[in-house]
Amino acid sequence: MRTLKIVIIIMIILVAFELSATKYAGEIFQIGAGVRNFALGNCGVTDVNSSSLAFWNSALLTLVNENRFEIMHAEEYSGLLSYDTAAAIWGKTNKFSVVLTRIGVDDIPLTELEDPDEPISGSNRPYKYGSVNNSDIVVYFGFARKFGKYNIGFTPKLAYRNLADENGVGFGADISTFFLLKENTILAIKLRDFFSTQILWGNGTHEIVNPSLDAEVNHSFVLPVFKRNSSFYLRTEIFAEGRDTSSSIALGPVSLDYHVGYELNFHSAVDLYMGYDLTNITSGLKLKIQNWDVNYSFEYDNELENSHRVSVGFNL
Repeated sequence: MRTLKIVIIIMIILVAFELSATKYAGEIFQIGAGVRNFALGNCGVTDVNSSSLAFWNSALLTLVNENRFEIMHAEEYSGLLSYDTAAAIWGKTNKFSVVLTRIGVDDIPLTELEDPDEPISGSNRPYKYGSVNNSDIVVYFGFARKFGKYNIGFTPKLAYRNLADENGVGFGADISTFFLLKENTILAIKLRDFFSTQILWGNGTHEIVNPSLDAEVNHSFVLPVFKRNSSFYLRTEIFAEGRDTSSSIALGPVSLDYHVGYELNFHSAVDLYMGYDLTNITSGLKLKIQNWDVNYSFEYDNELENSHRVSVGFNL
């Protein structure tokens, strides 16, 4: 009942902030991080095994014992877009997490006609006179503390945006927690951009990122017959931006996007993943070689091209 009250209060806050926010301004903070989590349908708010907890849920750092390091490279839509991350979790008593992400479209050609005053033709063809890069760089810093029975995560974040000739900087923070409903069931809640993240552009434009709610439940169980450990993830993102048809479910100004993930410990050295991310099917696997983890994920997109992601991690 207490958890339900918290969710209701957060929903009221989201709707109240809708009037001042810029729709879709926070997309750069919602893409996801970690190959394993992409393969799980972009679930991760309850995933204590993720190396990117500063992005997903810093409160889970209270459950982490080892130090982790991971780098990821992704080619989206047949190489049109690149996405790279570096993540680390370290510390003795109190763990700290940092995640650095860069997503961009590089070397975009700029063209013009040889004679701009004449129509295009065989003798008046466009030529390349330069190129531009569009990229977003975000750094997340994750901290966690226990307050009595509660585990609270705090994630300040900084962003740098480069869109052709325009540059902008952003700053904000997320706050998160989790609840152990049963020994094998976790519910996690994250309030993203909880004090309205600000993005300031060099041309004087000011964007405000609306707070949004991220809720996820994770249930672990032993798969019958095969007797292998499994986990099921169900994640819901709740926005109050009037997204309408661009979301999975729209209820007036409130909209929901959902994600589903399944993980199977196929072998002591092999984990299999599959998921559903909004409209796309995802899959992947992890190979564990001593202290090293190699993850691969694949996302099938029936409208755009498919995406491949690879990461290498090390645990101490």
